[in-house]
Amino acid sequence: MKTEIKELVAEGKLDEALDRLVAYLEGQIEQFSPLYRAARVAQSEFNQSKEKELQGILSEDQIRLSNNLAINRILEILEQLERRPADAPSTAVSNKWWWYAAGGAGAVVAIFFIWKGLNPNQNVKPEQPQNPVDSTLVVEKPPFPCPSFDEEAEYSIAIFNFTTLDPKDSISDKFLVEEIDTIFLRNRFKGDATLVEKINGSVDVALAKSMIKNCRAKMIIWGRVFENHEIDLNFYAPSINNEQQDELDSLLQFREQGNFQASIKHAALIIASRVLVMNNANGAVAVAEEAYEKTVKKSTTTASSKTKPKSSESMATMTLANAHASRKDYKKSIQYYDELLRKNTKDTVARKNLAIVQIKVNDVASATKTIDTLRQYKKKEDPVFLDKAGDALQEKGWTRKGAELKRDAKQAIQDQKVVPKILPKE
Repeated sequence: MKTEIKELVAEGKLDEALDRLVAYLEGQIEQFSPLYRAARVAQSEFNQSKEKELQGILSEDQIRLSNNLAINRILEILEQLERRPADAPSTAVSNKWWWYAAGGAGAVVAIFFIWKGLNPNQNVKPEQPQNPVDSTLVVEKPPFPCPSFDEEAEYSIAIFNFTTLDPKDSISDKFLVEEIDTIFLRNRFKGDATLVEKINGSVDVALAKSMIKNCRAKMIIWGRVFENHEIDLNFYAPSINNEQQDELDSLLQFREQGNFQASIKHAALIIASRVLVMNNANGAVAVAEEAYEKTVKKSTTTASSKTKPKSSESMATMTLANAHASRKDYKKSIQYYDELLRKNTKDTVARKNLAIVQIKVNDVASATKTIDTLRQYKKKEDPVFLDKAGDALQEKGWTRKGAELKRDAKQAIQDQKVVPKILPKE
């Protein structure tokens, strides 16, 4: 296993290497608990960097730094495994790795100075308070067995048994698993949707977070099928919920005139397209367009459009906009961000993404107006975004406005009393 992990690192498959390493240590967690926690922290931070890379908000230097840090952490953990037997862990080493996993101040300082070496004029970034795994990671025994995901899966989805009133609908969750896996297979994406056996008690966000933390799952889905076969589907995925919880409800509802199979196919398209776009996978745009066609366009041409909830429409439109942005088709992405804002002017995620794209196409005047409007609607300032936007505007010649945003970013850090970390810059 250790050799396989090293080969994956050599091939540049760092996400796969981290998955294998975490799975290996999880199987021997009693002997290697501190190393396991360190591996989970490394995996979490690398996944966050990959998501930001896909959103186009990291520079080449930042991407290189993130990859190098991940490689160093993987190799250091493997080195510790080779130095000591599994049945006799060293107390000193154990303490060292627990401190490392907890994100000690020395690690933060080390990362900061590495970054300063690459970019001497960088400011600092606030640690996002919504993300609990950035600092201390506590490994708990989950109140459920972890699903057996495909070892080669790049993105794993755990689907809990749906609550049903009609026994005929009891296969709906299995049908969703099959539909999502079919879309992944059709697009040659290494994803895996797996059904979780029934558990005692109900599924909620707290339980979903626990599974994300303790298992290899990256998205959790649970739902309910009503008497008329209508479906309420809940999902939890940190990459989506933490960023967009205010604008994109985690409850998706599907109303296909009592046809639960059509509702399930619709739900599978929405979820799969989101995953494909987040992972910059082949076929992402095509699947996102199909989901948009069957969600948004259908809702405006059928009699059921008045009852179709906006959450699924928003997610389909946002996914398609992001898909075009990731392919640098900025004209189309602006079109769909504008569409979201016409339906909901307070959608701060769409407005932020629109500003980023407007800057990329040199429409700086429109971008400044978009940013000003965004700040009016946003409940709390985003210092990372403000600082990045300030840098971008200064590079475009808007020095006064750029300086204003950077100054406000520093003030927001002080007001929110957050722990400084590296602030991205393109």
